[in-house]
Amino acid sequence: MWRVTLAVGIALLAGCSGVFPAGPTADDSDPVTPAPVSTNTPEATVSVPISDGTVDMNRLLDRHEQALATRSFHRHVEQAGPQNTLDVWIDHEREVTRVRRRFGPISDDVVRANGTVYTNVRDDPDTPYATRDATPNTSLVASPAGVDLLRQLLSDTAYRQVDSLRWNGRPVAVLAATDTVETPTTENESEIGRSRLYVDRQGVIRYVEHTERRPDRPDLDTTVTVTTDIERVPIPWWLAESDHYSSGSM
Repeated sequence: MWRVTLAVGIALLAGCSGVFPAGPTADDSDPVTPAPVSTNTPEATVSVPISDGTVDMNRLLDRHEQALATRSFHRHVEQAGPQNTLDVWIDHEREVTRVRRRFGPISDDVVRANGTVYTNVRDDPDTPYATRDATPNTSLVASPAGVDLLRQLLSDTAYRQVDSLRWNGRPVAVLAATDTVETPTTENESEIGRSRLYVDRQGVIRYVEHTERRPDRPDLDTTVTVTTDIERVPIPWWLAESDHYSSGSM
């Protein structure tokens, strides 16, 4: 199906971030989450909100945001390969947040804990990080659950439930873009290639695979993976000496 093209991949990731430094830094090493693989089909299906025969995307995204509002989770967004990623970790119990954004060799990394925002310093070998006080309104990411990005990717497309299966040990509904095709009207339009969502019974969108074929620019290839109930936020190497998990202050 055809629709107005979204912003380029980097712009999409940048639009989901809040307070970030600029410049290169050393990487952490995180395993890349593989694509979902079904194991068996559960007897009970997972229901999703429906309106006029298709998925009600607004209600679906509201459920996703509400389901993550009080849970600890890790959200991993990848566009056009592992060198263009956004990772958001949130430990709700200890009020620790980390947001890391990668664009090729550049990596921006910020941690908030105990009322302090820690920012990696790259141009001073004697100062690994800078700090500032966090305010009640301080946020490291505009949309922790990722609904802003998901609305950009999915809201202009109709989806239907095409399957129910078990993924990573939990039943999920599989949603796919409908096959309706419309004739493009401007040179800025793109064609949806493959777009699928895996949604669990709590309403969490566990996995998104979304591709768009764009006539005059590189194709858009995006995956989103959400892992809930994480035990802790991984502390980056540059903040290891102030790891509040190890010190017991968290």
